[in-house]
Amino acid sequence: MKLQSWTPRIYAPLLLGHLGVLLFVGERWILASSYAFVLAILAFTVILCWRRLHLSVNHNTPLWGLLLGALLAQLAAFVLLLVDALHHPQGTLVAFDPTFYFCLGSFWLIAAAAYNPLTPVRRWTTAIDGVLACAIVALFYLMLVRLLAAGQPAQATGRYVMLMFDGMGLFVALFTSLRFVATRRADERRFHFVLAAFAWVDAILPAIHSRFILASESWLPEWLLGWPFVMLGLLLSRRRTVWLRGYRPTPRTRQVAASIAPLMLSLALCLLGFAQLGADRPLAMGALILAVAAYGVRTTVLLGYHQAVEDELRSLRRNLHHKSVRDELTGLLNRAGFRQVLRRSWQEAVRARRAFGIAVVDVDNFKSFNDTYGHLAGDDCLSLVAHTLRQEAGMQPGVVAARYGGEEFVILLSDLDIDRAEAVVQRLRLRVEALQVRHINSAHGAVTISAGVAVMAAGTMLASEKLLRAADEALFTAKRGGRNQVRRAAVVAAPPAKA
Repeated sequence: MKLQSWTPRIYAPLLLGHLGVLLFVGERWILASSYAFVLAILAFTVILCWRRLHLSVNHNTPLWGLLLGALLAQLAAFVLLLVDALHHPQGTLVAFDPTFYFCLGSFWLIAAAAYNPLTPVRRWTTAIDGVLACAIVALFYLMLVRLLAAGQPAQATGRYVMLMFDGMGLFVALFTSLRFVATRRADERRFHFVLAAFAWVDAILPAIHSRFILASESWLPEWLLGWPFVMLGLLLSRRRTVWLRGYRPTPRTRQVAASIAPLMLSLALCLLGFAQLGADRPLAMGALILAVAAYGVRTTVLLGYHQAVEDELRSLRRNLHHKSVRDELTGLLNRAGFRQVLRRSWQEAVRARRAFGIAVVDVDNFKSFNDTYGHLAGDDCLSLVAHTLRQEAGMQPGVVAARYGGEEFVILLSDLDIDRAEAVVQRLRLRVEALQVRHINSAHGAVTISAGVAVMAAGTMLASEKLLRAADEALFTAKRGGRNQVRRAAVVAAPPAKA
């Protein structure tokens, strides 16, 4: 029988037995019997949580372990209440030791909601949140001890204690809900839904129980004590269920929730500190200083982390942009980078009424070179030509070289008339020929290049694409003319339009 199906069959008799005890057992043993049934329900829930802990994935094991710790603390509290009920059948309003374990249970719930060890910085913030949670629970418990030791009337003390536990329960429920709202992973969202649901039920039902106890003589409100653990056990038995499956927190939601959660811890400690100003001023001041200092340290750690991440992202963006516009083999601009520079340089030339030229360069008989010497030798040849082209471009201001594709290169020639532009490309052709890279299938016995040059004269305007097409046609003319030469295109440009 599956756990999901037999879990209700165990809880149902326990709840009915608990109700029967409250209705039919004599008053001397009614409170002790009631606590015994709550302990039985809680013990079975502990078993379910322990089982869930061992079935969870490794990175979620600490989360279920913290929830198990909260249940064990509550188990210890109810054991002490049972012992107290055996000695005092009419019950005490609140016992000293059970109060400690109830507070300890609240601490483990807060720690479970704050736990987030995915990155080193999150481990630091988790540790800081844990310190704040410990301080909150310790100060809360100290206030309870002082309240119980003050010797106030039982009715007034009961109301104060009830309000304090209501406040703690509400704080835990809100804090766990914030973590659930900000959780993205399905497995973690499953845990934090269980945690938040239990925190809310464990805050509401005991609050109702306390008010009924103070307002009436009936024992029936004791039946409410076991229901939070029943609800938790039913959720624990549904191991593979992801509640609110369609919910996905937006980045803004996660940012807001992550910002509010640590602020809640610091504010809660500040409120408890202010409440202690009259009773213990040094302790209150220490709590206030700890709340402010912890929040400041946490913020500093996160700011430093985000600054480092931002710097790393900026560096990655620069590297990515560099790779996106650079040819991997030659190190020159690739076609995309060439298009960007072409558009910008052409616009500047038109605006400043300067000359602007484009040269299209092609390695002669490169396919034959590849077929004869292999692709690795072809890559080395292209790298050598690109290196030569880059050196020539670096010697002349306004000259930019790029690999257009395959064995074809382009050169942007800013502020150079047709004669000077052609002279730059001629020097490049001669330097490549002087490399004397052996090519037996070339008429010249070595690797050579051909080029076509087109220049938009100063004070005129010709679309960059037309200029590029004219240079490409001039290249074909050079190819047909015997290769290893530079040809200029006859460009007819119009005067720029007046503004």
